[in-house]
Amino acid sequence: MIEFFRNIRQRSIGENRFSKYLLYAIGEIILVVIGILLALQINNKNEQRKERIREINYLKNLKVDLQSEIENNEEFANFRFAKAKAASELLKGDAPDSMEEVQVYTNRYEMVFIWNIFVPNNNTFKELLSSGNLSLINNEAIKNGLLELDKRYTSIATGERHMRREHEAYLYDPHVENIAALGFFDLSEPAYGFPKRLTVDDIPESQHQKMIDDARWQHNNEVFENGLKLAFMNNGFVAGIHKEVLEDVKDLIALIEEEITKR
Repeated sequence: MIEFFRNIRQRSIGENRFSKYLLYAIGEIILVVIGILLALQINNKNEQRKERIREINYLKNLKVDLQSEIENNEEFANFRFAKAKAASELLKGDAPDSMEEVQVYTNRYEMVFIWNIFVPNNNTFKELLSSGNLSLINNEAIKNGLLELDKRYTSIATGERHMRREHEAYLYDPHVENIAALGFFDLSEPAYGFPKRLTVDDIPESQHQKMIDDARWQHNNEVFENGLKLAFMNNGFVAGIHKEVLEDVKDLIALIEEEITKR
């Protein structure tokens, strides 16, 4: 088409018909501009298609991460709730009077003592942030949901740091003063993980009264009791956040599944 206009232009010049030449020259320019615009449009569509492919890949990876977070948060919600329940049972119970009661008492406060931190599986979200690719997620509801979920994770981490300080000050430090209550562990040889647990029959009778006295002292210790109250409240609070996270995660998965299926 451009060659056609060029030929006409050459003839017009030769025939000294300037107006026709100008008309055809303008037509040639318009054709060039249209060609450029079409090329740009095709290029933009190709870039948009590539970005959509990248977005879908990120969304699929986000879905995989979030699906693992369902189990992760359920486990930690139950873990925190079990710790709150153990603290409650210790607070409501009486001081142990026998080795059997000491064993039950020990099992409960060990449940309160066990420490574990929540580690979210949010690698894809962190990659989106660090690479500056969060803008690839065009669905604002998904984007905002991910940011809100990250805030909840920050709340959980803050709560855990707060609890750790209180555990050390109110539970771990006072417990060191009556370490004989740890007599239900077999300390004769090392083991991978926790040492082997002993029964009442495995412990020499000469140690029984000392362990009962230590457990009673601990039960009646005001600092230790305050530690149990704090553990009861804080573990229940964090367990509640995990339950809320569960609902957020399920909602996000549904949004992502809907977005992936869009054409």
